[in-house]
Amino acid sequence: MKIELDIDGQTIEMEFVFAGDSVQLTFGGATREAQVSEPEPGIFTIIINDRVYRCALEKSPSGSIEVIVNGKRIPVAVRDKKHLRGQAGAGAGAGGRVALSSPMPGKVVRVLLKTGDEVSAHQGVLIVEAMKMQNEVQSPKAGKVAEIKVSEGQTVNAGETLAVIE
Repeated sequence: MKIELDIDGQTIEMEFVFAGDSVQLTFGGATREAQVSEPEPGIFTIIINDRVYRCALEKSPSGSIEVIVNGKRIPVAVRDKKHLRGQAGAGAGAGGRVALSSPMPGKVVRVLLKTGDEVSAHQGVLIVEAMKMQNEVQSPKAGKVAEIKVSEGQTVNAGETLAVIE
């Protein structure tokens, strides 16, 4: 999976390759092997080059995300490049139907809205879990939920259509 991270105003492109509890991270021209575990719900331990990072994700009431790494808060914006390519031109106010797809293989752990609900741009519609990490699938535009194609507990593939916004 390839993503872009905006960390303190700097954009970093990363690629993740998952294999069990191990993850290969490629960024800045280098590949690093990491071990990932979730010792308690919402808290992750990541080991890279024998350094241990205790991480937690927090979502503020405004919807922004902060990663807390070893006690230091870092505001982060994450963009899935493949998902964004599929959504090109579907920003807030864009007309037409937009299919929301799964950013990675995983399991739908929560459906936040139902068919017919109004949705605002960047509002969460579903949550997909992979490797014990939860990823909120957000609407790229304001509109109405035309269709929810999955249910809680369902296993999904990367790129599979989860919902449709119109």
